[in-house]
Amino acid sequence: MMGALSTYAQTSSVSPDTATTNFITEAAKGGMTEVSAGKLAISKGNNASVKAFGARMVKDHSKANIELMQIVRSRGWHLSSLSSLNTTPDAMLTESSGADFDKNYVTMMVQDHKKTVALFQTASMNAPDPAIKAFASKTLPTLQQHLASIQAIATQMGIAY
Repeated sequence: MMGALSTYAQTSSVSPDTATTNFITEAAKGGMTEVSAGKLAISKGNNASVKAFGARMVKDHSKANIELMQIVRSRGWHLSSLSSLNTTPDAMLTESSGADFDKNYVTMMVQDHKKTVALFQTASMNAPDPAIKAFASKTLPTLQQHLASIQAIATQMGIAY
């Protein structure tokens, strides 16, 4: 038991490196934004595929956000950057409705998931912290599925990406 406590004390006194901090911040911001935008898609979307994708974003990204925050807490990291994240969906979503909302949401999701897949690919290969690397590796296939799904929805709706 003492060994576990001293290991935790050693781990908790270490701050994450800059790359890890940046990954955590970007992953958390992206995940929280996906949840907020997904909730909008559920309530404002016209297209059944858009609504279903929004529901999947809420479910999958909420789960990933919880897992990421558990890693941060288990490491004893206090990242002030997380408390100041702006995760409000873009005005193009909050101020649009109907078919315009659907188009804007799908376009945003394609762009966001391309960036997120790249972020997680890099972390899955290069993250110095083994828990962050494992999280990125575990989450990446789901994000790749999200990207493929939203690209299929875009194609179905005639939206170029």
